[in-house]
Amino acid sequence: MNISQNNTDELNAVISIQIQKDDYLPNVEKGISTAKNTATIKGFRKGHVPASIIKKMYGNSILLDELNKVLSEALSKYIEDNKIDILGRPLPIPSKDVTLDINNPSDYTFEYEIGIAPNVKVDALNNNLVVQKNVITIDDKTLDDEIEKLRERYGKLLNPDRAEGEKPEFEKAELNQELFDKVYGPNIVSSLDEFKEKVRKELQDFAEKSSENKLKEDIYQTLMDKTEVKLPEAFLKKFIKVSNEKPIEDEQIEAEYPQFEKGLKWNLITNAIAKENDIKVEFEEIENFSKEQIKAQFMMYGGGITDEMIDTFNKSMMAKQEHVKKSYEGALEQKLFTFIENQIKIEDKSISFDEFFNKKEA
Repeated sequence: MNISQNNTDELNAVISIQIQKDDYLPNVEKGISTAKNTATIKGFRKGHVPASIIKKMYGNSILLDELNKVLSEALSKYIEDNKIDILGRPLPIPSKDVTLDINNPSDYTFEYEIGIAPNVKVDALNNNLVVQKNVITIDDKTLDDEIEKLRERYGKLLNPDRAEGEKPEFEKAELNQELFDKVYGPNIVSSLDEFKEKVRKELQDFAEKSSENKLKEDIYQTLMDKTEVKLPEAFLKKFIKVSNEKPIEDEQIEAEYPQFEKGLKWNLITNAIAKENDIKVEFEEIENFSKEQIKAQFMMYGGGITDEMIDTFNKSMMAKQEHVKKSYEGALEQKLFTFIENQIKIEDKSISFDEFFNKKEA
Protein backbone atom coordinates (compact mmCIF):
# COMPACT_ATOMS: atom_id res chain seq x y z
CA MET A 1 0.00 0.00 0.00
CA ASN A 2 1.19 3.48 -0.85
CA ILE A 3 -0.36 6.72 0.44
CA SER A 4 0.51 10.18 -0.82
CA GLN A 5 -0.81 13.69 -0.32
CA ASN A 6 -1.02 16.47 -2.88
CA ASN A 7 -1.79 19.93 -1.45
CA THR A 8 -3.67 22.03 -4.01
CA ASP A 9 -3.33 25.03 -1.66
CA GLU A 10 -2.90 25.66 2.08
CA LEU A 11 -6.49 24.64 2.84
CA ASN A 12 -7.19 21.85 0.32
CA ALA A 13 -5.50 18.57 -0.47
CA VAL A 14 -6.05 15.21 -2.16
CA ILE A 15 -4.94 11.99 -0.48
CA SER A 16 -4.26 9.08 -2.85
CA ILE A 17 -4.27 5.49 -1.58
CA GLN A 18 -2.80 2.79 -3.83
CA ILE A 19 -3.93 -0.67 -2.72
CA GLN A 20 -2.28 -3.84 -3.95
CA LYS A 21 -4.07 -7.20 -4.10
CA ASP A 22 -2.08 -8.48 -1.15
CA ASP A 23 -3.53 -5.69 1.00
CA TYR A 24 -7.07 -7.04 0.82
CA LEU A 25 -7.26 -10.52 -0.79
CA PRO A 26 -6.37 -12.60 2.31
CA ASN A 27 -9.24 -11.03 4.27
CA VAL A 28 -11.59 -11.34 1.30
CA GLU A 29 -10.87 -15.07 1.20
CA LYS A 30 -11.50 -15.27 4.96
CA GLY A 31 -14.80 -13.46 4.43
CA ILE A 32 -15.84 -15.94 1.75
CA SER A 33 -14.88 -18.82 4.04
CA THR A 34 -16.91 -17.36 6.91
CA ALA A 35 -19.91 -16.84 4.64
CA LYS A 36 -19.54 -20.41 3.38
CA ASN A 37 -19.91 -21.71 6.93
CA THR A 38 -22.81 -19.50 7.93
CA ALA A 39 -24.84 -18.99 4.74
CA THR A 40 -28.24 -20.62 4.45
CA ILE A 41 -28.99 -21.43 0.80
CA LYS A 42 -31.77 -23.65 -0.42
CA GLY A 43 -30.49 -27.04 -1.58
CA PHE A 44 -27.40 -27.04 0.63
CA ARG A 45 -26.79 -27.99 4.22
CA LYS A 46 -25.51 -25.19 6.42
CA GLY A 47 -21.73 -25.09 6.25
CA HIS A 48 -21.61 -27.11 3.03
CA VAL A 49 -22.29 -24.41 0.46
CA PRO A 50 -19.55 -24.51 -2.21
CA ALA A 51 -17.15 -21.57 -2.10
CA SER A 52 -17.75 -20.98 -5.82
CA ILE A 53 -21.43 -20.26 -5.18
CA ILE A 54 -20.64 -17.96 -2.24
CA LYS A 55 -18.12 -16.18 -4.42
CA LYS A 56 -20.63 -15.80 -7.23
CA MET A 57 -23.46 -14.58 -4.97
CA TYR A 58 -21.60 -12.48 -2.41
CA GLY A 59 -18.05 -12.12 -3.67
CA ASN A 60 -18.23 -8.52 -4.90
CA SER A 61 -20.08 -7.45 -1.75
CA ILE A 62 -17.41 -9.05 0.47
CA LEU A 63 -14.71 -7.45 -1.68
CA LEU A 64 -16.31 -4.02 -1.35
CA ASP A 65 -16.68 -4.34 2.42
CA GLU A 66 -13.04 -5.34 2.82
CA LEU A 67 -11.82 -2.51 0.58
CA ASN A 68 -13.86 0.01 2.57
CA LYS A 69 -12.41 -1.34 5.81
CA VAL A 70 -8.81 -1.21 4.54
CA LEU A 71 -9.29 2.27 3.10
CA SER A 72 -10.94 3.65 6.23
CA GLU A 73 -8.22 2.33 8.53
CA ALA A 74 -5.40 3.48 6.24
CA LEU A 75 -6.90 6.95 5.78
CA SER A 76 -7.52 7.47 9.51
CA LYS A 77 -4.01 6.28 10.40
CA TYR A 78 -2.40 8.52 7.76
CA ILE A 79 -4.28 11.60 9.00
CA GLU A 80 -3.44 10.78 12.63
CA ASP A 81 0.23 9.94 11.99
CA ASN A 82 0.75 13.11 9.95
CA LYS A 83 -1.20 15.24 12.44
CA ILE A 84 -3.46 16.70 9.74
CA ASP A 85 -6.19 18.85 11.30
CA ILE A 86 -9.08 18.36 8.90
CA LEU A 87 -12.48 20.01 8.63
CA GLY A 88 -15.50 17.74 8.26
CA ARG A 89 -14.39 14.39 6.88
CA PRO A 90 -12.51 13.15 3.78
CA LEU A 91 -14.72 13.04 0.68
CA PRO A 92 -14.11 10.25 -1.85
CA ILE A 93 -13.45 11.41 -5.40
CA PRO A 94 -15.53 9.32 -7.85
CA SER A 95 -13.49 7.36 -10.40
CA LYS A 96 -14.66 5.58 -13.54
CA ASP A 97 -11.44 3.55 -13.63
CA VAL A 98 -12.30 1.43 -10.58
CA THR A 99 -14.22 -1.72 -11.44
CA LEU A 100 -14.71 -4.32 -8.72
CA ASP A 101 -14.67 -7.93 -9.91
CA ILE A 102 -14.08 -10.75 -7.44
CA ASN A 103 -12.91 -12.97 -10.31
CA ASN A 104 -10.32 -10.45 -11.45
CA PRO A 105 -8.81 -8.82 -8.35
CA SER A 106 -6.63 -5.84 -9.19
CA ASP A 107 -4.53 -3.11 -7.71
CA TYR A 108 -6.64 -0.01 -7.08
CA THR A 109 -6.08 3.71 -6.52
CA PHE A 110 -8.62 5.70 -4.50
CA GLU A 111 -8.53 9.45 -3.95
CA TYR A 112 -10.02 11.56 -1.16
CA GLU A 113 -10.50 15.29 -0.99
CA ILE A 114 -9.83 16.91 2.38
CA GLY A 115 -10.32 20.39 3.81
CA ILE A 116 -7.48 21.47 6.09
CA ALA A 117 -8.17 23.53 9.20
CA PRO A 118 -6.33 26.87 9.12
CA ASN A 119 -3.73 27.86 11.70
CA VAL A 120 -5.66 30.41 13.78
CA LYS A 121 -3.87 33.07 15.81
CA VAL A 122 -6.07 35.12 18.16
CA ASP A 123 -3.79 38.14 18.32
CA ALA A 124 -6.56 40.42 19.61
CA LEU A 125 -6.13 39.06 23.15
CA ASN A 126 -2.59 40.43 23.21
CA ASN A 127 -3.33 43.93 21.91
CA ASN A 128 -4.85 45.68 24.93
CA LEU A 129 -8.33 44.88 23.73
CA VAL A 130 -11.01 47.09 25.30
CA VAL A 131 -14.68 46.06 25.46
CA GLN A 132 -17.41 48.09 27.13
CA LYS A 133 -19.74 46.57 29.70
CA ASN A 134 -23.10 48.15 30.41
CA VAL A 135 -23.85 48.88 34.06
CA ILE A 136 -27.63 49.14 34.06
CA THR A 137 -29.24 51.41 36.63
CA ILE A 138 -32.76 50.89 37.98
CA ASP A 139 -34.22 54.35 38.49
CA ASP A 140 -37.53 55.14 40.23
CA LYS A 141 -39.42 55.45 36.93
CA THR A 142 -38.32 51.96 35.86
CA LEU A 143 -39.41 50.59 39.24
CA ASP A 144 -42.78 52.37 39.08
CA ASP A 145 -43.38 51.12 35.52
CA GLU A 146 -42.71 47.54 36.56
CA ILE A 147 -45.05 47.81 39.53
CA GLU A 148 -47.79 49.19 37.25
CA LYS A 149 -47.30 46.17 34.96
CA LEU A 150 -47.74 43.86 37.96
CA ARG A 151 -50.89 45.69 38.98
CA GLU A 152 -52.27 45.22 35.47
CA ARG A 153 -51.26 41.56 35.31
CA TYR A 154 -52.98 40.75 38.62
CA GLY A 155 -55.89 43.11 38.05
CA LYS A 156 -59.55 42.33 37.55
CA LEU A 157 -61.20 41.87 34.17
CA LEU A 158 -64.21 44.19 34.08
CA ASN A 159 -65.94 42.90 30.95
CA PRO A 160 -65.60 39.08 30.90
CA ASP A 161 -68.82 38.82 28.81
CA ARG A 162 -67.61 41.28 26.18
CA ALA A 163 -68.70 40.94 22.56
CA GLU A 164 -66.36 39.47 19.97
CA GLY A 165 -63.81 42.05 18.96
CA GLU A 166 -64.49 44.25 21.99
CA LYS A 167 -61.36 45.36 23.83
CA PRO A 168 -60.95 43.86 27.34
CA GLU A 169 -61.02 46.32 30.22
CA PHE A 170 -59.04 45.83 33.44
CA GLU A 171 -59.07 47.35 36.86
CA LYS A 172 -55.57 47.46 38.30
CA ALA A 173 -54.89 45.57 41.51
CA GLU A 174 -54.48 47.61 44.65
CA LEU A 175 -51.04 47.90 46.23
CA ASN A 176 -51.91 45.84 49.27
CA GLN A 177 -51.14 42.53 50.96
CA GLU A 178 -53.39 40.62 48.56
CA LEU A 179 -51.24 41.71 45.61
CA PHE A 180 -48.00 41.05 47.50
CA ASP A 181 -49.14 37.48 48.25
CA LYS A 182 -50.23 36.87 44.65
CA VAL A 183 -46.87 37.96 43.26
CA TYR A 184 -44.49 36.40 45.81
CA GLY A 185 -46.52 33.96 47.86
CA PRO A 186 -48.20 34.25 51.27
CA ASN A 187 -46.41 36.45 53.82
CA ILE A 188 -43.14 36.68 51.86
CA VAL A 189 -43.57 40.45 51.61
CA SER A 190 -45.44 42.38 54.31
CA SER A 191 -45.09 46.06 53.36
CA LEU A 192 -45.00 48.33 50.33
CA ASP A 193 -41.34 49.14 50.96
CA GLU A 194 -40.45 45.44 51.04
CA PHE A 195 -42.48 44.87 47.88
CA LYS A 196 -40.68 47.68 46.05
CA GLU A 197 -37.31 46.43 47.23
CA LYS A 198 -38.04 42.89 46.01
CA VAL A 199 -39.23 44.15 42.60
CA ARG A 200 -36.15 46.34 42.31
CA LYS A 201 -33.90 43.38 43.21
CA GLU A 202 -35.52 41.21 40.51
CA LEU A 203 -35.09 43.99 37.95
CA GLN A 204 -31.45 44.39 38.96
CA ASP A 205 -30.77 40.64 38.70
CA PHE A 206 -32.38 40.56 35.26
CA ALA A 207 -30.41 43.63 34.19
CA GLU A 208 -27.10 42.17 35.37
CA LYS A 209 -27.72 38.89 33.55
CA SER A 210 -28.68 40.79 30.39
CA SER A 211 -25.56 42.93 30.71
CA GLU A 212 -23.37 39.82 31.04
CA ASN A 213 -24.98 38.31 27.94
CA LYS A 214 -24.43 41.54 26.01
CA LEU A 215 -20.78 41.59 27.11
CA LYS A 216 -20.33 38.06 25.78
CA GLU A 217 -21.98 39.05 22.50
CA ASP A 218 -19.62 42.02 22.18
CA ILE A 219 -16.54 39.91 23.01
CA TYR A 220 -17.67 37.31 20.47
CA GLN A 221 -18.20 39.91 17.76
CA THR A 222 -14.93 41.70 18.53
CA LEU A 223 -12.87 38.50 18.31
CA MET A 224 -14.71 37.45 15.16
CA ASP A 225 -14.00 40.83 13.54
CA LYS A 226 -10.35 40.97 14.61
CA THR A 227 -9.34 37.35 13.91
CA GLU A 228 -8.57 36.25 10.37
CA VAL A 229 -9.80 32.74 9.62
CA LYS A 230 -9.52 31.44 6.06
CA LEU A 231 -11.71 28.47 5.18
CA PRO A 232 -11.90 26.04 2.21
CA GLU A 233 -15.31 27.33 1.16
CA ALA A 234 -15.85 25.13 -1.91
CA PHE A 235 -14.92 21.98 0.03
CA LEU A 236 -17.17 22.87 2.96
CA LYS A 237 -20.17 23.48 0.69
CA LYS A 238 -19.56 20.10 -0.91
CA PHE A 239 -19.26 18.54 2.56
CA ILE A 240 -22.59 20.08 3.61
CA LYS A 241 -24.26 18.71 0.48
CA VAL A 242 -23.09 15.11 0.87
CA SER A 243 -23.57 15.09 4.67
CA ASN A 244 -27.20 16.20 4.59
CA GLU A 245 -29.62 13.37 5.31
CA LYS A 246 -32.04 14.65 2.68
CA PRO A 247 -31.21 16.06 -0.77
CA ILE A 248 -30.38 19.75 -0.55
CA GLU A 249 -30.29 22.28 -3.38
CA ASP A 250 -27.24 24.44 -4.06
CA GLU A 251 -29.36 27.56 -3.52
CA GLN A 252 -30.18 26.45 0.02
CA ILE A 253 -26.52 25.73 0.75
CA GLU A 254 -25.57 29.21 -0.47
CA ALA A 255 -28.24 30.76 1.75
CA GLU A 256 -27.26 28.80 4.87
CA TYR A 257 -23.49 28.76 4.41
CA PRO A 258 -22.76 32.17 6.02
CA GLN A 259 -24.29 30.99 9.32
CA PHE A 260 -22.42 27.68 9.09
CA GLU A 261 -19.19 29.58 8.42
CA LYS A 262 -19.73 31.81 11.47
CA GLY A 263 -20.20 28.81 13.74
CA LEU A 264 -17.12 27.06 12.35
CA LYS A 265 -15.01 30.22 12.61
CA TRP A 266 -15.96 30.74 16.26
CA ASN A 267 -15.26 27.07 16.99
CA LEU A 268 -11.77 27.42 15.50
CA ILE A 269 -11.13 30.62 17.47
CA THR A 270 -12.17 29.08 20.80
CA ASN A 271 -10.21 25.89 20.07
CA ALA A 272 -7.12 28.00 19.36
CA ILE A 273 -7.51 29.91 22.64
CA ALA A 274 -8.10 26.70 24.61
CA LYS A 275 -5.12 24.93 23.04
CA GLU A 276 -2.69 27.83 23.39
CA ASN A 277 -3.61 28.38 27.03
CA ASP A 278 -4.16 24.74 28.01
CA ILE A 279 -7.79 25.32 28.99
CA LYS A 280 -9.51 22.03 29.75
CA VAL A 281 -12.79 20.98 31.29
CA GLU A 282 -12.92 18.26 33.93
CA PHE A 283 -15.87 15.89 34.25
CA GLU A 284 -16.84 17.46 37.59
CA GLU A 285 -17.14 20.84 35.85
CA ILE A 286 -19.40 19.30 33.21
CA GLU A 287 -21.62 17.83 35.93
CA ASN A 288 -21.80 21.15 37.77
CA PHE A 289 -22.66 23.04 34.59
CA SER A 290 -25.43 20.55 33.82
CA LYS A 291 -26.77 20.87 37.37
CA GLU A 292 -26.87 24.68 37.19
CA GLN A 293 -28.70 24.56 33.86
CA ILE A 294 -31.28 22.15 35.26
CA LYS A 295 -31.73 24.30 38.36
CA ALA A 296 -32.21 27.43 36.22
CA GLN A 297 -34.86 25.66 34.12
CA PHE A 298 -36.83 24.65 37.19
CA MET A 299 -36.58 28.18 38.58
CA MET A 300 -38.18 29.49 35.38
CA TYR A 301 -41.25 27.45 36.26
CA GLY A 302 -41.43 28.59 39.85
CA GLY A 303 -38.82 26.43 41.55
CA GLY A 304 -40.17 24.13 44.25
CA ILE A 305 -37.42 21.52 43.78
CA THR A 306 -34.86 20.30 46.33
CA ASP A 307 -31.13 19.81 45.81
CA GLU A 308 -31.66 16.06 46.13
CA MET A 309 -34.21 16.12 43.30
CA ILE A 310 -31.84 18.14 41.11
CA ASP A 311 -29.02 15.66 41.81
CA THR A 312 -31.25 12.73 40.85
CA PHE A 313 -32.46 14.41 37.67
CA ASN A 314 -28.92 15.48 36.75
CA LYS A 315 -27.63 11.93 37.18
CA SER A 316 -30.31 10.73 34.77
CA MET A 317 -29.48 13.41 32.19
CA MET A 318 -25.72 12.77 32.43
CA ALA A 319 -26.36 9.22 31.24
CA LYS A 320 -27.34 10.68 27.85
CA GLN A 321 -24.45 11.21 25.45
CA GLU A 322 -25.98 14.20 23.69
CA HIS A 323 -26.65 15.97 27.00
CA VAL A 324 -23.06 15.37 28.16
CA LYS A 325 -21.77 16.77 24.85
CA LYS A 326 -23.87 19.94 25.18
CA SER A 327 -22.89 20.34 28.84
CA TYR A 328 -19.22 19.95 27.93
CA GLU A 329 -19.50 22.61 25.24
CA GLY A 330 -21.34 24.93 27.63
CA ALA A 331 -18.83 24.41 30.44
CA LEU A 332 -15.90 24.97 28.07
CA GLU A 333 -17.42 28.15 26.65
CA GLN A 334 -18.11 29.42 30.17
CA LYS A 335 -14.49 28.75 31.16
CA LEU A 336 -13.20 30.35 27.96
CA PHE A 337 -15.19 33.53 28.49
CA THR A 338 -13.91 33.79 32.05
CA PHE A 339 -10.36 33.45 30.73
CA ILE A 340 -10.94 35.98 27.92
CA GLU A 341 -12.48 38.54 30.29
CA ASN A 342 -9.33 38.30 32.41
CA GLN A 343 -7.14 38.98 29.37
CA ILE A 344 -8.90 42.11 28.11
CA LYS A 345 -9.79 45.48 29.55
CA ILE A 346 -13.47 45.86 30.39
CA GLU A 347 -14.71 49.42 30.75
CA ASP A 348 -17.96 50.01 32.64
CA LYS A 349 -20.52 52.25 30.99
CA SER A 350 -23.52 53.47 32.99
CA ILE A 351 -26.82 53.17 31.14
CA SER A 352 -30.46 53.29 32.17
CA PHE A 353 -32.69 50.22 32.09
CA ASP A 354 -34.96 51.77 29.48
CA GLU A 355 -32.10 52.93 27.26
CA PHE A 356 -30.37 49.54 27.34
CA PHE A 357 -33.39 47.45 26.42
CA ASN A 358 -34.88 49.88 23.91
CA LYS A 359 -31.47 50.19 22.27
CA LYS A 360 -31.15 46.43 22.03
CA GLU A 361 -34.57 46.11 20.41
CA ALA A 362 -33.96 48.94 17.95
